[in-house]
Amino acid sequence: MGMSRRLAGWLTAAMLLAATAANGLDDGGGRSVFATGAGNRALALGGAYTAVADDASAAIWNPAGLARATRNQLQASQTELFGLGFSEQYAALALPHWRWGTAAVTYRRFGVDGIEGRDERGFLFDDDLEDAETEIALAYAHGLADGALALGGTLKLQTHELAGYSDSGLGADLGMWARPFDLVGASFGADELAFGLALRNIVEPTIKLDRDAVADPLTVRMGLAWIQHMGPGVVVLASGDLERSRDMDSRVHLGVEGRLHDVLALRAGSSDGVLTAGAGLIWRGIGADYQYEDHELGDVHRFGISLGFGASTSERRQAALAAESAALQDRLDAAFADRMAGHVDDVSARIDAALTAARWNDALDALGTLAVIAPDHPGLVERQATAWCGIAGDREQRGSLDEATVAYRRALALRPDHELAAAGLERVQAESSRRAARSQQVEGCYESALVAFADGDLRIARDGFVTVLELAPDDADAATMLERTEAAIATRSAGLLAEATEFAQAGQLDLARARIDAARDLDREAPGLAMAEAALRRAAAQAVPRAIEPAADVPTGQDARGAVARTEVSDARRRELQDLYRRGVEAMQDGRGDEAMRYWEIVLAGDPDHVRAREHLAQEYLTRGMEAYAAGRLSSAVESWQQALRIAPDDARARGYLERAQQQLERMEQISDRR
Repeated sequence: MGMSRRLAGWLTAAMLLAATAANGLDDGGGRSVFATGAGNRALALGGAYTAVADDASAAIWNPAGLARATRNQLQASQTELFGLGFSEQYAALALPHWRWGTAAVTYRRFGVDGIEGRDERGFLFDDDLEDAETEIALAYAHGLADGALALGGTLKLQTHELAGYSDSGLGADLGMWARPFDLVGASFGADELAFGLALRNIVEPTIKLDRDAVADPLTVRMGLAWIQHMGPGVVVLASGDLERSRDMDSRVHLGVEGRLHDVLALRAGSSDGVLTAGAGLIWRGIGADYQYEDHELGDVHRFGISLGFGASTSERRQAALAAESAALQDRLDAAFADRMAGHVDDVSARIDAALTAARWNDALDALGTLAVIAPDHPGLVERQATAWCGIAGDREQRGSLDEATVAYRRALALRPDHELAAAGLERVQAESSRRAARSQQVEGCYESALVAFADGDLRIARDGFVTVLELAPDDADAATMLERTEAAIATRSAGLLAEATEFAQAGQLDLARARIDAARDLDREAPGLAMAEAALRRAAAQAVPRAIEPAADVPTGQDARGAVARTEVSDARRRELQDLYRRGVEAMQDGRGDEAMRYWEIVLAGDPDHVRAREHLAQEYLTRGMEAYAAGRLSSAVESWQQALRIAPDDARARGYLERAQQQLERMEQISDRR
């Protein structure tokens, strides 16, 4: 085939392919057909897409826009143009990842068939030549600055086939997208205005079919986009691009789009004076797009489909963060279990040593601790019954039959089948009756009072012993037990009122009120009752105004009662707090527990709805309280559990630990009195 015949065929193909552009080229035909872009939404907006690009077609217009894709998307279109045997095919697949960015692949093909080939004399030698240009591209983009900035790039392979000749060239594009107001920290228009910059062919693909190599020239596009929410579900987008290529005058692209509930979209645009329009319909991730172009060779109608599939990046982010938090919680739980297992072993060893040495009170002390930190520990009840039985035996030998009776009853309450305790109780009851020579009525009343005392129902016990002394004023055992009961009531009342004052000062008003009511039920004339009630009234009065306007010494997000107040948290502040939360997680994983708790306290103060920070803080306060309690630091344990209740007021574990600690303190005081 002579050079003239090749030129004739190529010239015909080049003329037809050049007609695909929205405008006639004014650069002497130097640009590739791929410069016209693809994607029906972008083309309907007149190519004003550099700052808009947020779907799979962004790989073509501005690869940085891929970082804005929120869901896997597949786009495809097939178009027959002008009835001249010209066709174009386009497909793109974008795969965003919430952490690693977005990758995409695109395929584009422009082809013309039925081309006549003639020699230099004009004779037809072939009437079905084909000219085809293909571009395959791989793109990647990643968001920065909390989504206010994105960078991306594209690597592409262009191939040209004509009349048996073919060649390929490699090229590259770069892109940048930003929300300028957001980058400078301005609130006005932060999410409405976007800027885009794309450098197409920063590496120019060069193709040589015969003698001359032809490069696809560098093209610079920059654009702005403005989004305005007009009402419920109605969004208007306006965009504009300025395009400049080597040996080509600048071109202006303008577009406008109206969306209704993200279901229906209407579009119009101008591609350097050429009218474009289109519409889109999307339902449950499946979309259909139409684009019209008023081309000088005839009207162009493009139809395409898109498919969004898989979970959104936000959903995947939340799932991944939830999985990370769950894994962290599992590690914290495992560490908690290991730490507590060591404490339980230490306390258990102390109990066994005390029981072996018949140090019954020391054993009960340690058993009370074990009951708080490991209430389901095997052998706990058995060893408690053994200790009470040992105390009962000691009291019986000393002749303190009333105390022995109470101790035997407590052993039987724990283990009803405890033979030693049952026999001892029968023995001391008989001896007590013989000594007192009580009447049947007095004996029954005395037994009921002892049972109440053993069960901790001090008010009923007091009333019972008073009744016994009214019937038998000379009953020494009843008088002794009444003294002990009144002493126990005074001790318990003082403890309840002290705890009520602490709760009131910490803002735990319900707990403070419950403690005051319990103390009043025991003794209406209890010393300190009036002071505790006054402290509660002051705390209640201070809570009302602070709930409306927090005082300077109360962290944001937390009112004077210690309850967490709900405040509006901006997206930027939420992202900042999430970063602090992650720092806390890293600190906890590295064993820096105090630092982790400080981070989580800040997070919770700024965002009261941050569930994970609340859970981790409450868990750590509970753990520290258990460790302090196991080590005998009761006040530290109570303080930690009160902090846990401040973080999670409805946490049943913290409430249970506080109640058991209080009961243990009372038992220790009773034991101390008997010593």
